[in-house]
This record gives sequence, structure tokens and C-alpha cells, in this order.
Amino acid sequence: MRITTQTTVAAMAATLALAGCFGSSSTNIVAEGLEDLDLTTAQQCDHMDQSHCLLPFPNNHFTQPDPASDTGVRIHFEQAAMPSAAPVLEDFGGIPIDNDGGGPMDPTEWNRNDGFSPGNMMLAHVPALDLEQTGAARLWDIEPALDSDAPILVINADTGERQLIWAELDTRAEDPERQALIIRPAKNFTEGERYIVALRNLRNTEGELLEAPPLFRAYRDKRIFMGAAEVFEQRRGAMEDIFGRLSDHGVKRSELYLAWDFTVGSQRNLTERLLHMRDQALASLGGNAPAFTVDNVEQAPASGIRYRVDGTYSVPNFMDQEDAPPGARLNYGQDNPDALPQQLNGTAMVDAPFRCHIADTTVSAFDDPGATVDPARPAVYGHGLLGSGISEVGAGNIRDMQNEHNFMFCATNWAGMSIEDLMSGVVPNILVDFGKFPQLADRLQQGILNAVFLAELLAHEDGFASHSDFRQGDDEVVFERTGEVFYDGNSQGGILGGTLVAVAPQIHRGVLGVPGANYSLLLRRYHDWDSTFGVAVALAYTDEMEQPLGLALLQMLWDRGENNGYLSHFAGNLLPNTPASEVLLQSAIGDFQVTMWSPEIIARTIGAPVDFGAPDGEHPDDNPYFGIDRISTYPHQGSALSVWDAGDYDGDSAGNAFPPHENIGPPPETGEDPHGSVRASVSAREQKAEFMAPGGVVIDVCAMAPCLTDDHTGLSRD
Repeated sequence: MRITTQTTVAAMAATLALAGCFGSSSTNIVAEGLEDLDLTTAQQCDHMDQSHCLLPFPNNHFTQPDPASDTGVRIHFEQAAMPSAAPVLEDFGGIPIDNDGGGPMDPTEWNRNDGFSPGNMMLAHVPALDLEQTGAARLWDIEPALDSDAPILVINADTGERQLIWAELDTRAEDPERQALIIRPAKNFTEGERYIVALRNLRNTEGELLEAPPLFRAYRDKRIFMGAAEVFEQRRGAMEDIFGRLSDHGVKRSELYLAWDFTVGSQRNLTERLLHMRDQALASLGGNAPAFTVDNVEQAPASGIRYRVDGTYSVPNFMDQEDAPPGARLNYGQDNPDALPQQLNGTAMVDAPFRCHIADTTVSAFDDPGATVDPARPAVYGHGLLGSGISEVGAGNIRDMQNEHNFMFCATNWAGMSIEDLMSGVVPNILVDFGKFPQLADRLQQGILNAVFLAELLAHEDGFASHSDFRQGDDEVVFERTGEVFYDGNSQGGILGGTLVAVAPQIHRGVLGVPGANYSLLLRRYHDWDSTFGVAVALAYTDEMEQPLGLALLQMLWDRGENNGYLSHFAGNLLPNTPASEVLLQSAIGDFQVTMWSPEIIARTIGAPVDFGAPDGEHPDDNPYFGIDRISTYPHQGSALSVWDAGDYDGDSAGNAFPPHENIGPPPETGEDPHGSVRASVSAREQKAEFMAPGGVVIDVCAMAPCLTDDHTGLSRD
């Protein structure tokens, strides 16, 4: 239904009666400019931003009351409102992709959530907006987001506390009419809290104030709705609440261009599925170690490795298919938004692979029962993007770490985000149908559980320590038996690894190398996005507005398995039945693959201080590390951010130029990718080793100066 007719005097009188709640301040002016609004979609869409049904986003308009949830609300997306894919039948790197003729995403799994992501980007469309003329806080200087007159601001609805944010326009959108305004939290939102986004005094390139959208203007100016447009009246109370709270904190109603609110999902809702799986699986052991089988032992498989052990171990299967293959979903067993995953058939198990490397440093000889043994520290290693822990654990820098500091690394694959999920076609087909994303998010939680069980095998006396292939002679176990296991992972291993450290009872500290949170921030700043995953996304989601919106939606489920959903644990809001744990973040300035700004967001969120970082002129921001404390004394106890620099690029060196502030990846002509340079540096590995120890601490390995990688060019970026 569209507004096409004049209202009668009687209808106007009735509407004025409805408007009596406005009081004497009401102007009783009829709202104008609503002729193009489709009233049949007024419930499932937010017509304050007419560029897309789900904008502005995230938005409490897309929730419904639910007293059973921790937040009091539940996500309520209608399928017709969701991003809609064009039909795709193509080939992606030799893997067929087919989205079954396209269409809107199925929102069923999203509607289990009791709020939005704690790291959600906020999206709206503001035609003709100029952020410089407006004076919005930008990535290179986020401090103005806290100013009393900040034109783009986000506040806690209850306390009025300002949120650190930055604003950017989607530089990937070629059509200005489909260019999203993206507002990103520079520190994650608090789980379970309600926030208000306010845009005010926005300006165009000429410095002229922009006029608010018609529907929002009607709410803001207390104008009345006539005839069929009265469907918008039911939202009046919610909007008045927003205006009132903003006014209480110095935001004038008359200056607003747009304002809306959203609720962040509760910690329980974000983490309860994985924690339930963990608790049920560990309880099923009855105090015993997981069952495992050694399938192969190979002597000297690579330089620095005395021998390696390959095998499988059994983990309860919480997926809905035997063997938990790529594409399987969690086995909920009932159609209830609060249902928790159940072990398939009550007894089904899945065999996860493992590989352990025993270093030359640890054992002086392979087949001599009397060989010298220096027990290694046991650690789980986490592999990179859509790769394999079984293959990556043998990388040179990991072997160096083992021999320099006497570690025994064991690895499995991140089920859900492994080479299997890529080559099976699950991941490529998600790229052309975001509605299939639960296949990744669900299996990823099983993958985290698999890694928890690997840590149990390293900690339990009846685990690997009981097997002859982890002993020299009759008695000497080749790794330490303190009961504490450590974690080290890079790239994707630094993005998923925080989740493992947060939930694994035996892991109390871990190193997250070139880490990130969250994927919706990282992906479009990824150097190879345009030549890999972005190609498939663009085929399906031809509306440029739906590409960032789709990633924002995916993040709501990704949180269940990646760092973003578990950072509150490191900030002191400990997960149930879970000991405290700490992480060392090692980031690289100008990283091509995991944007360097993401570890800074993690540090702000968990309260981790930064080391000396970059000196003046050696960071792309005008106001670097704002909101992050500096480490004042060493050794430092607790979580921390360590920043590493490979130096500038002069066209011939191994360094790199600063990355762009826009939401694009570094162009290839800006130098060498420093993504692997930190783990390849001797002093960075020393820092890791001191942290991954009982009572571990962060030490100063950079002589009270910024940390330089071993391949640092010696070139300043000034």
C-alpha cells in the first residue's frame, strides 16, 4: 500500500486524537514526503533510510520483545527483507558455485540471537555526505568521537557513555547512490547493552547542512501521520525514548539527521552453544583422556624435527551428520531459539586428525632409549586462513620456535574454516548465498571443540604422555607434565585462537600472531579480496549496498566461533566454568592480510596495554593508539599488544608503505607483506616463549624502543 490520497477531515480529526500524547509541544503538522514509502513493508523494513529495507543497521526495529532472553529482545528478520542474491552458476578456482537461483537469505539462524554483534559495523545511506566537511571522527584520529559536539556519535542508552568509533564511506561502492556510511566501533560494545546512534549536523561538499529523511523528520519534528501512514505511529514511543535519552546527554533534537538504537547480544547467547558443547563433551570423558590412535611416526621429516607423530582422536559429534563433514549443521534436536546442540544420537563421535612435532632440542636421538631428553613445553598450534594445521605446523618459523625455546607443537584443523571446507565447495557457495553461512559458523564451533580435546590430550596423564611414541625409553615423557598447555597461532590462528584460549580449561595463555576481530572488518581490507572471495560476492550481490550489509549480518553468527564473541572474557567478564586467561597480541604495521587496526580494537576492548609501538611518523594515524595504555614497566603481567615494524619500502626493499585508511587492501606496489615477518623474527619468538610459560610475562625484547622485525629495511617512513 502506498500513500496516494488526501485524508478526509474526519480522518484528520481521528489522527489528531491519536496524536494527543504529544502534548502542547506538538505542532500538529502533517508529515510530508512519505508518498514513496511502501506501507506493506513497514513492519519488516525501516523506512527512515529508504536505500535498503534493513538500513539503518543494526537496529532494534528488527527485534521483538522476548522476556526469556537475557536482553529482553530477540532478533526478528523477515526473509523478504534480507539481502537477495542474483542467480549464480559459475566456477570458483575450479570449484563449482551455485546458489540455486538466488533469492533472499534465510534468517532462521539469525533469529536465535538476542541482539547484534559486539563488533557490528553500523550502516546507513546519507546522500551527498562529506565526512570532512561534517567533521566526523576518522580512523586516523578517533578521539573526536568523544567530543560533546561530535556529529556522528554512539552512546550507551542507559549511561550516556560515548563509544569510540570512526566513520568512513564505503570506497568500494562505485555508485554514490549505493554507497554506505560505515561507522565502526574502535572498541567493542558491551554485551547485553543498548546503544543509540546519532547523526547530526551532517554536511555536503559545499558545507551545507543535509535535510533529514522524511520519515525520521516526521518523528523528530512531532508531525502527525494521516490515513494509511498511521502504521508508523506505533513506533512513536520508541523514537521519543531515543530523543529523550539523547537530549539528556546534550544532543539537541533539532540538529538530528537520523537516530536509531540497537541491542548487543548477551555473552550467554554469543557463547552458550560452544560452552554447552565443551561442558557436555568433557563430562562424557568421566575424568579420562580422550581416546586417540597413533597412525604413523616419521623420523626427521624436516630440518630441526627429530620425529613427528600423526594420528586421530575422538571427539563427541554435535553436528547433524555422521563424521561432521563440511556443510553439516549443529544438531539442535528441536525447533526452539534457545535450544542447545546435542551429541548426534547421544553417542556419535568424530575422528579429528592431529600431528605433533618433537624437536631436535627435545630429544638428542630418535631410536636410542638412553638418549638425552629435555622435556618440551606442550602447545597447540592454530593454522591460517582455510588451511591445514597438519601441514602448517611444519613451517620453518614454527620449527625454529621449537628448537630455540623447546616447545612441542601439536595441531589439528580448524573444522569449519579449513582446507576441507574450501575444497568441498562449502565456503565458495556461501560467498554467493550468505544464507548458507550457518554451515561455516556451526562447524567452526565443532572445530573449536576439537582443539579443546587436543589440549586435553596434552594435559591428561593418560593422554599423549601415556603413549610410547611420546616417551623416550620406559619413563621419560618428551614434554612437560605441569598440566598447563599453551597456544600459538597466526593469521586465522590469531583470529580463532582467542576463542580457544577463552574456552579451553587447560590453556591459560596464548599468543595471537597478526590477529584480528572481526571478519566483517578484516575481509574487505584484505589485500587479495578483489581477486579471490570478493569476486564471488560481487557476482551474487550486485547491489553494492548489500555487500557490507551482508558481512555485517554474517558477523552476528561468526561471533560464535571467532575472537569477536569472546573478548569480554579477557576483559574480566569471565565465561562460566572457565578460568581466567591471557593473550599476547603480536601485530605487524601495514599487514596486507589482517589489517593492523584490528589488534588495536582488541587491545582497547580487553584493556591490554601496548608496548612502545611506533615512534612519531612511523604510524599512519595522526593520533595512534588512542584509548590504549602503554606498558610502563617490564616484565609486564597480563595481556598485551606488541607492535612490530618491517620499515618503509623504497621500491626495492622488503618493507612496506602505510596501508590506506579506506576499507580497501594495500595495493601490491606498496611493498612486501609483513604478515609473516613477526613470527620469523628471533626476538619476537623470544617474547612469545617468555609469555607461553607457567606464570608467563611480557618482556622487553626491543631495548625500550619500537620492535623491529629481522627483515626491517632500516628505512624511516617520515
